[in-house]
Amino acid sequence: MIRKTVLPNGLTIVTEKTPYLRGAVAHLRFGIGSGHEPFRLWGVAHVLEHMVFKGTPQMDQVEFGNEIARLGCSTNASTGFESTTFEIDGPAETILQGLDVFTELLANFHVPAEEFDKEKDVIQEEWKMYRDDPSAWGEDLAFHSLLGNFAHPTIGSPESIASLTRRQVLEFSQAHYTPDNLIVGLVGNVEHEAVVEVLAKHFGDNPRTCAELRLPPLSQVKVRHEEEDSEQEQVFVGFRAPAILRPDIPAFDTAMTIFGGDSWSRLFQRLRNELGLVYSVDGGYSGWPHVGSYMIYAGCQPAETDRVLAEIVNEIDKFKREISPDELVRSKAMLRSSLLMSSDQLGTKVQKLIDDEVLWGEYRPYEKDINDLEAVTVEQALQLVNEVFDDKLMTRVTVGPHQPK
Repeated sequence: MIRKTVLPNGLTIVTEKTPYLRGAVAHLRFGIGSGHEPFRLWGVAHVLEHMVFKGTPQMDQVEFGNEIARLGCSTNASTGFESTTFEIDGPAETILQGLDVFTELLANFHVPAEEFDKEKDVIQEEWKMYRDDPSAWGEDLAFHSLLGNFAHPTIGSPESIASLTRRQVLEFSQAHYTPDNLIVGLVGNVEHEAVVEVLAKHFGDNPRTCAELRLPPLSQVKVRHEEEDSEQEQVFVGFRAPAILRPDIPAFDTAMTIFGGDSWSRLFQRLRNELGLVYSVDGGYSGWPHVGSYMIYAGCQPAETDRVLAEIVNEIDKFKREISPDELVRSKAMLRSSLLMSSDQLGTKVQKLIDDEVLWGEYRPYEKDINDLEAVTVEQALQLVNEVFDDKLMTRVTVGPHQPK
């Protein structure tokens, strides 16, 4: 049963009671991410994600960690382009106590001066870790090249991290970490009223409202190469795609599952099974309310980079001409299976609760998604393939020792 409450200050709480499951998961998602950051503050949302866990004036990070562990719960967080999500999971019997502790932290966190510079050093090490992973680094470059500063690396840059001040971080949190910019979702064998009580206890008297959020205009770099002394060349080919609110997204998903989804997809069959050029190749969609992206990835021997790129383009050209009815049937079956299996996973269920609230303002049953999927035709799928796979709008990013011709 899905239930929803909006507190007077705008905080939205959505729950699904699952008496048949012993675990529970809660996500607390603020509608602020790296895509909203001005250039001079790149990385501030990610720094804040770290600093939240430093505790409150009444509860330091050690006390917080010990109390969460005592309840058998665990916490995590992630920063995206348009949101920052804090997560807690644990047994249904203790999740409310864990949520109480975690919500107190989120409502009252501070940025202790003695911890601030130390944590920035930690994040600089995190940046080096990503930089030493050519595939992760290449993905960051690819999204930034395709979508401009909206999709700059979430972690920021060494220079932007170093220049951030404690005052800037505090001002950013005061402006955007507000109740009206927060949606909380919980799935588990827990009463909705009890969840609302916990959230109201810590956030209910907070009257602050979110400052205006603006996204930078989209821009694009068509070709980029990053020299890297590595055994493999990382290849990314990206296209702008429909925004996630487009009603024909099911047709796009169906088409792109055929093209780059699984081991039976066209890219995998051609580049790996037929030609033996790659170990890994796939394509993936990412979507936001104002834009989407479709990113193709392959890792190959540097000497084969030009051939791999040529084969990807050839497969795109063939795909724009024809999709078989049998491919459509297989794609629908795979996507339907994914929807059904995810409906049994706590983390995916709570993510869907929040996604649906953000995008549609209401919960969309899995049956609705499946029906939309089943209605897709070959003609609809081909129309979107030809709309998105426009050669003039392609971004190509490579990371490795070989610069393509």
